[in-house]
Amino acid sequence: MSKVLVVEDDPAVRDVVEHALSREGMETSAVGDGESALERLRGEAEPFDLVVLDVMLPGMDGVEVCREIRSGGPAKDVTILMLTARDDETSVVVGLEVGADDYVTKPFSPRQLVSRVRAHLRRRRLSSKAPEEQRRLEFPGLMLDLLRRQVTVEGNPVELTAKEFDVLALLAGHPGRVYGREQIMRHLWDGDFFGEPRAADVHVQHIRGKIEPDPKNPRYVQTVRGVGYRFAEL
Repeated sequence: MSKVLVVEDDPAVRDVVEHALSREGMETSAVGDGESALERLRGEAEPFDLVVLDVMLPGMDGVEVCREIRSGGPAKDVTILMLTARDDETSVVVGLEVGADDYVTKPFSPRQLVSRVRAHLRRRRLSSKAPEEQRRLEFPGLMLDLLRRQVTVEGNPVELTAKEFDVLALLAGHPGRVYGREQIMRHLWDGDFFGEPRAADVHVQHIRGKIEPDPKNPRYVQTVRGVGYRFAEL
């Protein structure tokens, strides 16, 4: 049974989320502030699989909680799904940059939230079972050989630069996950990036020109307006 921690200060929203996830057979716990969330994550004998984390929390906000989780400790690899207001794009970008895996904007339907949670838990289970030597990412019409650093489209080899391959491998390795521009550039430069995050747009443009059947209507690498990019869940 998957374990989910709900971190939300609004009792009504907290109850809705907890009830919706419990109905899907998940073991849920809930707290109303960031400090309590960190205590639960660090003190739990059996680790949580996923955290539903509201951005707007009293005291320590959700972005800071996310940063603290990723900084170390037994819960650093937990999946983090953030809840944010529809007009709070800044928190979305910052949250993704400090390590959140995904986000859902309020207001949301319980079905929408459950669907996203289940998708992340499914990928988490598959990832944990995948053998270390598994080095191929395969999608309809597209294959990445991570060991040989080769890409084929409809069986035909495609030449990508080293940085283009790294960007595509990052996105394709986590279909559906949204990556901010700065997050992509930090990945390319092992965290030591101090330039213009919009350089990520150039890499994506070149990748699309090489792998997409119609670069103006991308099938694989999709834009998340105001945030960054994600690889389609095909």
